[in-house]
Amino acid sequence: MNTFQNNFEDHILQLATFAGKIALTSGAEIYRVEEVVNKIGAKFNLDISCFATLTCIIVSGKNSNGNVFSLVERISERSTNLDKICQVNQVIRNLDNYSFNELKEKLEEIDKSLSYPFRHRLLATALGGASFIVCFGGNANDFATAFVAGALISIFEYIVRNIKLNIFFTNLISSMICSFIACLFYKMEIITNPSISIISTLMLLVPGVSFINSIRDIIAGDLVSGISRAGEVATIGSAIAVGVGLILKLFLVSEGV
Repeated sequence: MNTFQNNFEDHILQLATFAGKIALTSGAEIYRVEEVVNKIGAKFNLDISCFATLTCIIVSGKNSNGNVFSLVERISERSTNLDKICQVNQVIRNLDNYSFNELKEKLEEIDKSLSYPFRHRLLATALGGASFIVCFGGNANDFATAFVAGALISIFEYIVRNIKLNIFFTNLISSMICSFIACLFYKMEIITNPSISIISTLMLLVPGVSFINSIRDIIAGDLVSGISRAGEVATIGSAIAVGVGLILKLFLVSEGV
């Protein structure tokens, strides 16, 4: 009986950690990740303590007999998927409606759910970058330039997804692409001001969600994760600045300026 109980509690710990991993890899705040893990443990009468960072989830549980269970889950990659975060939160709000097996199946379904097809992401990225032209007072030619640059960035990110290129070089090359297209169209006299197209397309790369989450983590007292996210934001910002600077310098030198 004790062996069966211990095995079941191990499964609870694994399931709670799995739910936390889905939330964390989808871009959730640390307090939300820990809340997800703790609530699943409470649902099955297991006292769980969770400590999460951007790269690791450490979970320990104690049953009524005083036995301690622990699990460490390494997080190697993260993205931003608000839909998965919303689905996990919806499940947590309705925990009473799920048995253990039903909860496991639901979380596995959420984890395996596919994002939008590439053609949808391509169109959304191109239109997203081009739409900022309105905010910066651009014209139709600037819109077309930003549209092309945004589409190429989406294609590049799709190509390098499988090789897991780190965030610095991904953003470095993406910023170089958008700057190169804007400068190229400027030299072809399609646009009169490359800055508008560059800034508009760069809005796609700005880590706004990470920046807000870093502030929320720090305010919530999760200093390690908050500072780590802030460092990640600084890294992305540096990569964008270096990428744009390299291309602009290249075009300035080519024109003898």
